[in-house]
Amino acid sequence: MCTQVFVADTIEEAVDEILQLLKEDTNTTRNVSSRDNVFYFDGWDGLGASAVLRAVAQRLTTTSPAGLEFDQVIHIDCSIWESRRALQRLVAEQLKLPDEVMELFDRQDEKDDFKGVAQGPRDEIPQVITEIYKKLNNSRFLVIFHNGSSEEIDLASCCGFPLSGFSTNKVLWTFQGRFRLKPRAKVDAAIKSAGTTDHFLSATANDKPRSYFVQQEAMEVAEACKSNTWPAQQVCKGFLYMLQLCCRGGGHHSIDYDFSTHVANYWVCDGIIQQGHGEKDDDSSWRAADALQREMPLDMDYHEPLPSSHISELVQSKPYWSSPTHGFTQISPVVIPSINGGDMLQYCADKLCVLKLSRCTFDFQSPPFLCCNSLRFLWLDHCQGTSTTMGADDEVGKKEDICRCFQRLWVLDVRYTDCGQILSAQMMDLMTQLRELNVMGVPEWDIGQLQGRLPNIRKLRVTKSIVRCSGSEKDQFSEMNKMELLDFSGNYIMTPPMPSLSGPGVSSNNSSCCLETVTIVDGCDGNGIQQISFRGCTNLKNILLGGTMWYLRTIDISGTSVKTLDLTRTIMYLDELYLLGCEKLRAILWPPKDKMKQDLSKLCIDTTQQSSAPPTAQSREGKAKRGTSTATTGTSSSAAELHEAASGPTGGFGWYISVEDARLLSSLEPVYSSSRDAYVEVSSIAAAGGGSSKYEGIKSGGSGSEQPVVPAIYKDIAVDHLQQQASEGGGDALGIVSMWPCPDAPQLPEKSCYIHLHDQMKTDLQRGSGGTSGIIHVPDFAPDYGKIMHVHDSLSITRAPSHSWGSEWYKIEWCRIERCPKLDSLFDAPGHYSRYNLSTFWASQLIKARYIWTSRAWRAFPHLMFLHLDLCPRLIDILPLSKISEEHDDHNLHHLETLEIAWCGDLREIFPWQDRDTAEIFTKDFPGLKRIHLHELPSLRAICGVNKVRMSAPNLEAVKIRGCWSLRRLPYVKGSNKAAECDCEKDWWDMLEWEDASHMGQYRPIHPRYYKKKMLRGSVLSTSIHYKCVRCLGDN
Repeated sequence: MCTQVFVADTIEEAVDEILQLLKEDTNTTRNVSSRDNVFYFDGWDGLGASAVLRAVAQRLTTTSPAGLEFDQVIHIDCSIWESRRALQRLVAEQLKLPDEVMELFDRQDEKDDFKGVAQGPRDEIPQVITEIYKKLNNSRFLVIFHNGSSEEIDLASCCGFPLSGFSTNKVLWTFQGRFRLKPRAKVDAAIKSAGTTDHFLSATANDKPRSYFVQQEAMEVAEACKSNTWPAQQVCKGFLYMLQLCCRGGGHHSIDYDFSTHVANYWVCDGIIQQGHGEKDDDSSWRAADALQREMPLDMDYHEPLPSSHISELVQSKPYWSSPTHGFTQISPVVIPSINGGDMLQYCADKLCVLKLSRCTFDFQSPPFLCCNSLRFLWLDHCQGTSTTMGADDEVGKKEDICRCFQRLWVLDVRYTDCGQILSAQMMDLMTQLRELNVMGVPEWDIGQLQGRLPNIRKLRVTKSIVRCSGSEKDQFSEMNKMELLDFSGNYIMTPPMPSLSGPGVSSNNSSCCLETVTIVDGCDGNGIQQISFRGCTNLKNILLGGTMWYLRTIDISGTSVKTLDLTRTIMYLDELYLLGCEKLRAILWPPKDKMKQDLSKLCIDTTQQSSAPPTAQSREGKAKRGTSTATTGTSSSAAELHEAASGPTGGFGWYISVEDARLLSSLEPVYSSSRDAYVEVSSIAAAGGGSSKYEGIKSGGSGSEQPVVPAIYKDIAVDHLQQQASEGGGDALGIVSMWPCPDAPQLPEKSCYIHLHDQMKTDLQRGSGGTSGIIHVPDFAPDYGKIMHVHDSLSITRAPSHSWGSEWYKIEWCRIERCPKLDSLFDAPGHYSRYNLSTFWASQLIKARYIWTSRAWRAFPHLMFLHLDLCPRLIDILPLSKISEEHDDHNLHHLETLEIAWCGDLREIFPWQDRDTAEIFTKDFPGLKRIHLHELPSLRAICGVNKVRMSAPNLEAVKIRGCWSLRRLPYVKGSNKAAECDCEKDWWDMLEWEDASHMGQYRPIHPRYYKKKMLRGSVLSTSIHYKCVRCLGDN
């Protein structure tokens, strides 16, 4: 690597020098392995580098000097570093890559969100690298890159820039900018470790003072913010103020200023950033200070004893006195007064705004800082108290002084100091303006005294202290609705214990809580916290839990905005977790199995926008038995209502999961137990035809005594036709459409899991086409342990939930799928042979479905008892059979008792026989079949196989058939002493084909009264429904 230092007194002079160096040397001989076009610029010992790079970009955008003819100047500012992917996105945006390429970022970010990947480790996308290379391969370009990370970035591998070989493209980059001022040693180490930089450039000035370059750096910060909030002069003052705290006129004093915690407090309290006028609760200055701290990271190693000389030159020396015995004190630049009592604070009482007392001893009832009328920030570190006796008049006066002093405070920091008096209930009642309270290492503090106090607090940190709680265990932070940050880490809890830690407003359901960040690391020792609840803190985004937390049993963050919940270091003995109403939740990170001592007995997750009470075992059972068939509309409920319903005594499921995106379920794989049965429900958020609630429970059709319910999309046709039939037949029409009720779903044990999936339209991640996919992919545990599946009112789903490789639900016992207008097929799996536990199957109003199983593999249903389908006009067949499948399981369909199919115009065979080439006649037995109901199936040719298959149903009791004009054969009922009743049209009965007279004698025909009149041989209803379905499909 070539190193070069040039002389430049201004930004413009440095730009001229760099442009000369960037010019292509025509005398240079290049080959395939050539690489000498990456330039690093370090500025004037770190200052001004970013300003120079920006000026170079502006110069080359307007002019193209000889040798600098670039087709494109790509200016990438990553001064505030996020990730390599964020860098790649900025490049793609500048190059204006096509929308389908830009969508790859959103898709990959979504994937990483659901994997719980933090922002920093997100790598570049290989497909985008290819697209960038294609875009730039035949052009000459210059990349200007502000690198805010701590390592050199190889732009060729990260972004696909062609830079080696015969390329004449250039890269100009820097680490420095916005007062990061990375030391030269660190810069050299980072560059040498990567080895992609060819030239190291830096500048030196002859005449310009350092303040000029500080001003340029400040202008960079102000320009980057694109706001008038921080003029460059104010940014300069903020930087020099911080520098002054570290460089005391060339000497060093071991003083901890805790910049990461207090830098914004210093700026506001000492007037660098002015507080708003006339408003006590004005937040603008504080938010400006916080934002400025984010824009100006101050990465320079200020903690080093002697900062580099060029930085020290910027600091104005101020008077102070020091003593090897008594320490160091900064004083005002005036004559030191002669104070007999030693009270040296009086002479600067009107100017002192920030005060830190370290290892001092004074009377806490009469502290020395009471005279400081402008005091806003008080820090007591390792201080001890004494007691003095004063007269009654003096005591009254001191109380008034104390009241005025503590009422003015904005920031109070107490560390390793007995705070029994400073932080007593009486003192905190005075702190009405206090915005930030930091308590560290204090002994035996009663945290219960916070209850109902500090209404203006924004940040509260109680760390590494011995605490107890005398107040209500659920209202420690009541009235602190403005609090934005809470840190309760490293504490030891004394008796009386504090069994729970709750956020502000939890017990009162206060929705005005401003809490955004919570940190609890090793904060539950001693009489440890058993429950942590921040339920209803809607602004809570960041929660950091760490340490052993031996006593923690319950976590409730329902109704918050948490996106990733990291429990990898927390849940040693966690038993209950509540995440109800967490719309933004994307991932839960768990510790390894060997670090979890038990499975969660209660897990409640709800990420849906409309959240109402979860289903209970009682409500589910009641609705199933009542035969509810009308949809109930979901209503919005608070997190408290959700929590009460989910954790109440009637809760029917140990686990309750309701998610808008099924990818969140992958977070449950590490903790899902093989002994936990699953009930899976799928529906849209807003169902068609009046809406349907996800908590509808399991519904069944109307009982025999109830009037049948006709779906809304067919009601205009069906009702007219029923009225016509009733007028002609005298009341028999209702009997035509009456159906057997759907059997109740099986009862699941309490340890089971309820899973509700919303089927919102999702981008097709597999094809990357930007289209939509109606397939919901679920993790393995859902199909593997699912016992009940209910899919209803789904507006976009095209197939039942499945693995990524197919959908097989071998253990499913009860399956109901209805009102899904885009469903094409239910199940699809590559297996050759499958055996199912299915007992009840109900499908209704699937206007696009053509197959139940798309694969023609052999399947066996030895436990199936109830099979119902209606209003599936495009369905071709249902359950394919074959001789080989019968040989694998000779009990296939032996328990089927009820077969009911209605309004399926394209249905040809119910149980198609796949061995059509066989010469022998095969008899398929249905020994349990008792009832057959077939209604308006004009294309149906056979129930089981068209040729070479004889269907035997020895226990058949009743057959009810209407509108099946293509059906010619009925099952054999040989062996029964009683003829099966056959309710059908007389014209159809006369067309039936029989093997012999005994076959016909197995049935007793019953014909409806309205068929005494002459009727058309066709179903007006089926024709009307078919036309209606085709019209609906065309509209979609």
